[in-house]
Amino acid sequence: MIGPFFYPRRRPPSRDRRSPRWERVTKGTLGWLVERLTAPFQRWDEARLLTPDVPVPIRQLAPELIGFRIALVTDLHHGPAVPGWWLRYVARRVAELEPDVVVLGGDFVSHARSDLVGLEDVIAQFTAKDGVTAVLGNHDHWVDPDAVAAALQRGGATVLTNGHRLIRRGGATLALAGVDDFTHGAVRLDEAFAGIAPDVPRVLASHNPDLIEYLPAGLRVDVMLAGHTHNGQAQLPLIGPVTVPSQFGGRYLHGLKQVGDTWLYVSAGVGTAAIPRWRNPPELPVIRLVGD
Repeated sequence: MIGPFFYPRRRPPSRDRRSPRWERVTKGTLGWLVERLTAPFQRWDEARLLTPDVPVPIRQLAPELIGFRIALVTDLHHGPAVPGWWLRYVARRVAELEPDVVVLGGDFVSHARSDLVGLEDVIAQFTAKDGVTAVLGNHDHWVDPDAVAAALQRGGATVLTNGHRLIRRGGATLALAGVDDFTHGAVRLDEAFAGIAPDVPRVLASHNPDLIEYLPAGLRVDVMLAGHTHNGQAQLPLIGPVTVPSQFGGRYLHGLKQVGDTWLYVSAGVGTAAIPRWRNPPELPVIRLVGD
């Protein structure tokens, strides 16, 4: 666990998968135990799901895309600590908000293959006019990235592992790209954006916000959507966040930030991995594209 004063060492993403053997033995084993010990203390019946509307300006955005809305649902952690009924409630709230597209931002499971049981049924609850797109997170790699991806696809989601899809509104086009997990996956931005015309606005989904520091110079990314940090999991008086799992400390812990020409939104997520959330409500942000 990374506390408020210690961060992961600086390490760029890799074009090839990096085995999480060490994490499975250490973090995975400890997390599995803690998750089962703390599950009875999780009070989702008292949780308040925040649904902020987040306007993000895009340069030269076509009129047909002004007001396009993206629901960002990340860090579900389906398993003992996050019951299926809570995630189905999140899906109902997504439907009520009527976004154009849903982006599922990774960490669908926590520590065990048993977390896969029932996952596809949960994913099937999420719907939107332009469908559901998903990327994988580090916990998904700890369990089995291929098995998680297969469950997502059975649930009706399009899994983007260094790929993109084009969404059209009249004569306008929006590119929605996604990459593999920053820590353990094969991150290939060139493949994710291959063939997209330079004038097409681009949204990139990455589970881990640290990727923002490694975007190649000159690569157009208008908006990047991420999760992973859980906004520190629990916010303690005087101390602040319990966990800061980022190479850059609290710089990208939560919220909307502009980094160069790219807008980054980091969601607090809708679930938890073992430790109960405290003074840190779950979040379902809706990103609304507006003209610059």
